[in-house]
Amino acid sequence: MKKLLITFSILAVFVIGFGFIFAAHNSTKGNSNTEDAKKTAVSKTASKVKTIDVPTLFLHGYSGTKNSMGHMMDRLARNGDATRSLVVSVSPSGKTKYTGTWDKFATKPLIQVLFEDNKSSLENQTVWLQTVMRELKSDYHIPNVNIVGHSMGGVDGVSYLEAANNKPEFPAVKKMVTIGAPFNGLVIGEDGKTAYDLTDSGPGAQTERYAAFIANKSAIPPSLDVLNIAGDVLDGTKSDTSVSLASALSGKFIFSNALSYQELVFTGSKAQHSKLHENKDVDAAVKSFLWS
Repeated sequence: MKKLLITFSILAVFVIGFGFIFAAHNSTKGNSNTEDAKKTAVSKTASKVKTIDVPTLFLHGYSGTKNSMGHMMDRLARNGDATRSLVVSVSPSGKTKYTGTWDKFATKPLIQVLFEDNKSSLENQTVWLQTVMRELKSDYHIPNVNIVGHSMGGVDGVSYLEAANNKPEFPAVKKMVTIGAPFNGLVIGEDGKTAYDLTDSGPGAQTERYAAFIANKSAIPPSLDVLNIAGDVLDGTKSDTSVSLASALSGKFIFSNALSYQELVFTGSKAQHSKLHENKDVDAAVKSFLWS
């Protein structure tokens, strides 16, 4: 009888021991499953978070139309790489009209700005651009933008930056691309030489507009990244047939306080002034600069 009790006692110890081991194993397994479930939930939540891309404004040049920058915008938006968003038309009186759809979660939104009086003065276009920027900030709650401007559009962009002077009522401009912008006038020499040719310290001569840009360059945001594109058709004039290299590249001295400045010169027949914004190599450079 005594041996039987001892045997039962030993069996009971084993049963209880195995019970504890089994319970501990299940507890550990349950905790593991819980942690895995938490990780999966966090992963799914993270995958649902959509980043907000900085929208890019496109500004046409003197006498420009919707097609001036529209084709470039279409090509950039091809295959879903970017999204055609708003089109802002500004009347000669400065009244704005917005068409299109604004979705702040859209992939790289593209906003086109059209001046109905497309031959108006720099002063008027600067005021109109301020109106657009102010409305984008107040009505569409857009805190940051990029700017791409062709020809006079690039000049408008600089004039806007200096007039806005980093005021909080306007969106912050993060990146700026200028394409064939006549910062220092439209003089072209048949032999490629003019009084406005560049020296190490700046152009040899300055137009009144350029002198004003230099005088107010401290208003250029110090956080701005700049890509300045120019064209040379290689006909001996050192120009894109409308804007000299010297005038376009004189932007270097206007943007001397920017965070970064780089310039690209495209050559050949596709570097002609009006063909620059139809040049796929220019597209690639703009795309890389804005979004890489």
